[in-house]
Formats: sequence, C-alpha cells, structure tokens
Amino acid sequence: MRQIFQSKKMPLIQVALPTPLRRLFDYWPAAGQPLPQPGVRIQVPFGNRQMTGLVMGLVDQSSLSTSRLKAAIAYLDQQPLFSVAHLDFLQWVAGYYHQPLGEVLQAALPALLRQGQALHPPQEPRWQLTEAGRTINPAELSRAPKQAALVRLLQSAGRSLAQKNLQSQGFTLTVINNLKGKGLLEPAKLTPRQQGIGLPQLSPAEHQPRSVLAEVPLNLTAEQQPVVEQLHGLLQGFNPVLLQGVTGSGKTEVYLQLIQRVLEQGKQALVLIPEIGLTPQTLRRFEKRFNRRVVALHSGMTDRERLESWRSAVEGKAAVVLGTRSAIFVPLPKLGVILVDEEHDASFKQQDGVRYQARDLAVLRAKRENIPVVLGSATPSLESLAHAQRGDYLWLHLRQRPGVSVKLPVPTLLDIRSRKLTGGFSEPLLKAMERHLQAGNQVLVLLNRRGFAPVLMCSACGWIAGCQHCDARMTWHREPPGLHCHHCDHRQPLPYTCPSCGHDELLPLGAGTERAEETLIERFADIPVIRLDRDSVRNRHDLNNKLEQIAIQRPAILLGTQMLAKGHHFPDVTLATVLDADHGLYSSDPRAMERTAQLLIQVAGRAGRAEKPGEVIIQTHHSDDPRLEKLCLEGYEALALDLLAERRNSHWPPFAYLAILRAEAHKTEVVGQMMSALATHARQLRDLEPETLTLLGPVPAPMERRQGRYHMQLLLHASKRAPLHRLVEALLPWLENAPEARRVRWSLDIDPDDLF
Repeated sequence: MRQIFQSKKMPLIQVALPTPLRRLFDYWPAAGQPLPQPGVRIQVPFGNRQMTGLVMGLVDQSSLSTSRLKAAIAYLDQQPLFSVAHLDFLQWVAGYYHQPLGEVLQAALPALLRQGQALHPPQEPRWQLTEAGRTINPAELSRAPKQAALVRLLQSAGRSLAQKNLQSQGFTLTVINNLKGKGLLEPAKLTPRQQGIGLPQLSPAEHQPRSVLAEVPLNLTAEQQPVVEQLHGLLQGFNPVLLQGVTGSGKTEVYLQLIQRVLEQGKQALVLIPEIGLTPQTLRRFEKRFNRRVVALHSGMTDRERLESWRSAVEGKAAVVLGTRSAIFVPLPKLGVILVDEEHDASFKQQDGVRYQARDLAVLRAKRENIPVVLGSATPSLESLAHAQRGDYLWLHLRQRPGVSVKLPVPTLLDIRSRKLTGGFSEPLLKAMERHLQAGNQVLVLLNRRGFAPVLMCSACGWIAGCQHCDARMTWHREPPGLHCHHCDHRQPLPYTCPSCGHDELLPLGAGTERAEETLIERFADIPVIRLDRDSVRNRHDLNNKLEQIAIQRPAILLGTQMLAKGHHFPDVTLATVLDADHGLYSSDPRAMERTAQLLIQVAGRAGRAEKPGEVIIQTHHSDDPRLEKLCLEGYEALALDLLAERRNSHWPPFAYLAILRAEAHKTEVVGQMMSALATHARQLRDLEPETLTLLGPVPAPMERRQGRYHMQLLLHASKRAPLHRLVEALLPWLENAPEARRVRWSLDIDPDDLF
C-alpha cells in the first residue's frame, strides 16, 4: 500500500512537467514568494537540471517523504496562463489519449514560453534627456563630439529613444554612460503598458472601431441565406454543425458572416485550417473583412511571431484566430464559435508526441464552453458523416456554386490502358490541355509524387535503388541531383553504373513532378509551368512567390502535389487533371478509397470557379471501377455513404474503436520479444471482456525497417469505447516498467487515422 506523508509546515505545489512519466510532481514553495495559482509556470529542479512546468494545484500531502522534496526555484508568471476550466480541458485530453499531462501542456504553449521566457519580457532599454540635458547647448560638449551629437539627436526627437536604435547610429554604451554620469541622460521609465514583449503594442478594446466590418459583405445566394440564418440562430449554446458544400459554393463567405455576428456580440472566433490551406490569401481575406485584430498561428511563423499572436489571443485582443491543429489549445477568454475548415483533412491528426485529433477536440471544447462548432468540407470525413446521419450534428448543405453560369464540372475518366505515356501524360490529355491553353486559360495538373522518377532500375539485371535504412525505394531527383529517400531523408549520389552487375544503363521508371515538368516544358515551350511541391516550396515566402506568379500568368500550367489541390481559389483554371488516380483504389489501408475520393473531388473543384466553364480529366487504368464511376457520376456523398455501409458491416470506425501500440528498435529480435510479451499480457487482460475486445498482431509494420529501426505494431479493436480505454490504462503500467519495454521506443495512438 502506498504511504502518504502529511505536510505540517505549508502546502505543497503539484507541478506538471514535460516528462514521459504520467504523474504530477510535488515541490515546496519557492522561498519568500506568495503561493502560486494553478496555471502559472514554475521553474523547478529536476534531477541535475532545471525544468519549466505548470502549477496544477496545492496539496497538503505527498506520496514522497517531505524530507525528500525540493523547493521550487521561481514562479514565472504573475497571473495564470490557463483558467481552471481550460486546465480541466487539457487534463481531459491527457486522460483520453493516455499521455503525460506535462507533455499535453507543452503542446499547448508557444515555444518561447516552454523555454521559460516571460510572457512580457522587459522592453528594450530607452534613454531620455534630463531637465539639464533638455536645456544644455550641445556646443558646450565640443570636446566630446559624440556626446554632443547624441544630445542634439535626443533634443530634436523630443522623446526617449531605444538603446538599440542609438547603438545602430554609432552611439556606444560608453557615450551613453558618460552623459548619464554628467546628469544629462537618464533611463526612460516604462509604464506598465510599455513593459510588453518588445513587439508592436496591441490596441485596447475600447479603441477598436465601432463597426466590426471593414468592407461590405457579399450578397448571399438563395442557398446561402437560409444556412447563415440557421447558424445565427444556433449561437447560444452547444450546437455541432456539419456544413457540406461543394467546392466553390461559398463556404468561406458563410464563415465570415457567422463570425461577423459573433464579433458583434463582443466574442472571439477560432478558425482551424489545415496547414496546407493557411495561405497568405486566406489571412488577407479575413483581415480585409473585419475591423478587428486577426492573428495566425502556424508552423511557418517564427517563435517570436507565434508568441505575439498567442498573447494577443489569450488577452482577448485578437478577435479572430486562424490556426492549424495546435491552435485548438489556445485559451480564449471570450470564445464564441469554433470553425474547422476542410474538417476531413488528415493534417488535423497529430502523428507524433501527443497524437490528438484537432477536429474531435474542437467538438469537445465547444461542448465544454457551450458554444457552436461548425465543421466544413466539400468531402466530409466518414466520422462526421456518421454523426450527421445519426442526428448528432445538424447537417447543412451548399450544393451549388454562386452564379447562374457557374456549373460544377463532372469529372471524365480517361482510360490509359494500352496508351503510351510521356512523362505520365497521355496524348488525349495533352491535346485537351493545349485546347484550354490556347484559349488563354490556366491548367492544373495534380501528380502526388515528388522527384523525377520514383524508381531507378538497371535494365540488365533488374536491380532497383533501395534505401540503406528503410524498406523503401529511393526516388531519383534532378534538383538537387541524386537519390533521396522520402521516409528517412537519406540522400546519396546517383550511380553511373549498376552496383549489382556493373551495367551502365539505369532507367528511371514512373514519373514525379520534376519529370512531368520537363515533359510539359518540352511540349508547351511558350507556356510558363509553375510547380508547387515540397521541393520547390520550402517556406512561406516561396509559396507567396508561386501564388503571385499564378495570379498574373495567363495562360499557365500549374503543376504540383496535393498542396496545389486544396484550399486555393484559381479563377483562371478551366481544366483540372489528375495524372494517376489509381494509387488508393486497391490499397490495404481501410481509409485509402475515402482519401482518394476526397483528393479527386478537391482537385476537380479547382476548375471552373469563376465565369468560365470548367473541365476535369482523371487518368486511370481502372476506368470501369464502380467506385470511381459512382464518384464521378453521383458525387462524393453517394460514394461516402456506400463506404460508411462497408465500415458498418465490417465493424470498423466510426462503428468501432481502435488503438495502436507501436514499438521500434535497432534489432528486430528486441522489438519482437517486447511485442510478444506485450501481446501476452494484453490477452490476459482482454480475457476479462472477450466479447468486446479483439487483438490483431503483433505484426511487423507495413514498412518494417524505417530510419534504421525495426517497427512492429499491435492493434486493439473494440465495439465500445470504454473497454478499449480500460485495457489501454491497464497496459500502461507494464509498458512503463517492464524490462522488455525499456529496450525499445514505444508509442500509443488512440483513434489512429493512419494504420500504416
């Protein structure tokens, strides 16, 4: 039985620390400081180092002898960063995903705050003239020309100047200190408002413009109007909504007019957008609409920029927060609505660390805060469709594009069996592209494969270039030249001869975006080809430049991976094409067909978005596949409902619940022994509820060797959620303490999106 030790001196502080241990840590209060409130960051000793954690509460007893407890070093905040209610939300996240609370809290904080920096670090020192300095004639300092020049500068400025600005103009600290010693210069006193983080000051709410609008909203269509009116009527209380609208149907305008009503009530709006869709154009559209501060939170920002946006949101000065998945953790004091755009997108699922699903947490947070949440997509996830079918979510539709002449194009399946392909293009497709380009329009080409060729093969012996560290083939890249593994990032020079037989004819098989680009440049020499993939777009500035090119180049060919297919408005694209639609048709991944259909419809939605009619051509070796035919002729919803029926019949999510335990090690026998022992222990526990729990595995991962390590996995399947979580909770002590588990790196994924 665990012994409990009572503290008779003073309360103890319970601290969450970013460690793999699923527990709180007890500390004595810091000497000479008031007791901290929950939600305050705290600096504590941990082993032989110092760590930054978060205060979770005060207790009067500990499981450790009080003589063994250490004292906190310092409290880093005067006021809590998280309210008690928000801390409770984060604790729920840690409990549901069975992750250490300290790591969840780390995910919820900007990097600079995790590192212990102050929310309001001291501003850059400023210097001002004393009364004597303001009245002195600089000529009296003729023997010290630099001092005279500095006095003259400050007299002409008539205000204090930042020390870094003075130094940039050649005034050293020696010059400044000499003037201070003469009683001519003194440090400027900062008001509490000036003691910010060295960033542009935020406008107080009372100085905001009276109207929330900076421009007149667009006129709603007859289909949009009742949708907006329904959403306005749902603003009081928790109301989950699935807004399914075809691409180009004006979902963003619906979002904007819903947010307008929320801002008029003095509340804040949180908008979650996939990383791939949070473009500068998206941010500008929101900024252009509202007379309120709009901030972004995404991985392309610097740590300082993220802290500024986070602080603005937390202090209630940002009215609209546009962010990627981690923005779901931002504490917003006046939150009035949550919107999740492209809610089906896989990027809302975190794939390492705390493996949370931001879409699901958006619904949970809205329920806890008693506010509406809107999930929007042209191709909703099967999970959201199942909720809508059951009536858990209000299901609203936008089935038409605005404008009488704007018709949604019906995709055409182009059978490429027995056709010669040049760089992945069939001749009928090239001729269709030529027709649209001659009309002065743009053509979008999707090829979800980077590099020049996915395979390099010897024509004599059949050798294929493989990765030294993964069970994967190396991709041939032209820029920079060489072989590149897209799984572990290993790179090596392109061989001149076959390493196996010495033959000098090495053939590139298949086509990536680089090869497609080369083919298009040869065929359409006078037409600009604008390529968007992870190799050509490495940062937000590259993306800005590419999007600016697309805005002015007509005619043009837009070539890229899925980053080109989602969330963009290209009014001059009249032909959208997919070079290879077959990848997900016959995959063993249960989600493959769902994701393929979503991508195809998203690509198709880029064509004909303005007044020009659009056309969509999809190349495939399986044009007679009934699922592809249904998708093209009846639309995404018809296919998705069929897929839902398949899931129901096979007892697969969303009609069942999953968890995956993964392990990896440098030696296959080490990870094999650990997973066998885990499975044995899990089956012993499972036998307590045999009717509701199934164990599949352990088995090697589909790519068993990756990054030089061997991977295995054990899948837990349950018909009900509670038994699954009871089993996971019972397994965790074994994983945390068993000798076999300490020899591997293991992870747990609740509600996995990716089984492979």
